[in-house]
Amino acid sequence: MKIKYSLTVLLVILVFTGCIKNDPVILRDQLVEFDATSFNNNSLGFSSTINYPILGRNPGYGRVSNTTDSTIRRFAQTLRLRVNLIGPQSSKDETVGYEIFGSPIITFSLPATASTQTPSSAGATLGIFDAVPGVDYSLPTSKALTIPANSSFGYLDLQILASPAAPGTGRFIGIRLNNTGSLKASVNYSELGLIIDKR
Repeated sequence: MKIKYSLTVLLVILVFTGCIKNDPVILRDQLVEFDATSFNNNSLGFSSTINYPILGRNPGYGRVSNTTDSTIRRFAQTLRLRVNLIGPQSSKDETVGYEIFGSPIITFSLPATASTQTPSSAGATLGIFDAVPGVDYSLPTSKALTIPANSSFGYLDLQILASPAAPGTGRFIGIRLNNTGSLKASVNYSELGLIIDKR
């Protein structure tokens, strides 16, 4: 009798808990994130309050930064930073606001330049200072970028300005997506730190 009762209870448990319906995940809100932040690890080891990556290499799209990427040097160049739309595409242009923030670190171990990059530079630990707008870099004065209609991506063009060498140092640019545009920033992937090698 006990065995029949036990088997009946076990069968009832299996029947009612064996399959759980998974509700599909449907994103109704539209959020934005830095592509490089969503693929690269947070910069652990500096401080527990840094919850975003700090990169010394030009970030690629849709992948982790790697040793074949060019280091960000003090020479004139444009870094094109991709911003991803999370959620459904819009039938109209959407704007994303951003702001600049200062360096939370005082040193940074910069890797050697990629083998194809000239002039080449060995890896080094650099003293870090905040980048100066108009001297080290330039960004659009509007503090906003556009994600075109029916698209999932927008781009922020960061101009690195040619500047004199400053041996043993680097400049930090922190960019934070904010809610001043028509789209809201993702809490976890809205910040990105970049280091300009001034050697």
